[in-house]
Amino acid sequence: MMRSLSLQFRKVTPVLLISWLLAILSLMLAIFTSINKDIPLDVFTKDPNAQFDASFYIGFFSNLGIMIWSAAFTICFYGAWRMDGKQNPRAQQFLILSGMITMLMTLDDLFQLHELVFPHYLNISENMVYLTYLNIYLIYFIRFRNQLLNSDFIVLFIAFFLLGLSTIIDILPLPIEKDTFLEDAIKLLGAVTWLIYYIRTADELLEKR
Repeated sequence: MMRSLSLQFRKVTPVLLISWLLAILSLMLAIFTSINKDIPLDVFTKDPNAQFDASFYIGFFSNLGIMIWSAAFTICFYGAWRMDGKQNPRAQQFLILSGMITMLMTLDDLFQLHELVFPHYLNISENMVYLTYLNIYLIYFIRFRNQLLNSDFIVLFIAFFLLGLSTIIDILPLPIEKDTFLEDAIKLLGAVTWLIYYIRTADELLEKR
């Protein structure tokens, strides 16, 4: 049976309006920045590869990593939205905070927050950013230790190990010529493992709801 148009409009209109509002606000921010900083507007909208006339495969694994991070936080937020907050508020909070932390990691990877934005534009040292991230993770582990211990936490541990190893390779001077391939390859494996953990965890929590 075909769903009526009026029912469709009632259900999708609020979602569309909120989504469009967020998109319009981001476009207005780009216009405001373009006018005040005298930056061509297409700098904000044009694909970087097209902007610099680069090959399509430039940054392939970096883009793939962003897609993986984005999938992970989307799963967390969707799982939280599907859960009954009254019946199991702790599990819902766990997924929401997991999604927020994953989104932070996505934005950091996408806009190079810890290595470019914070140090060069906000005058916050890279070490201070790392320390802040570490404190966020510690608070997360302490607050949701029961949820973590009742999940496949070994997968999350492996993800953190790989991501931490990638960070160490980036920070510490190594007795070999600096090459970002090893660092980025390990980070990609960490992101994939992170995604696997939250797919499994969100699925298990939704089954128990």
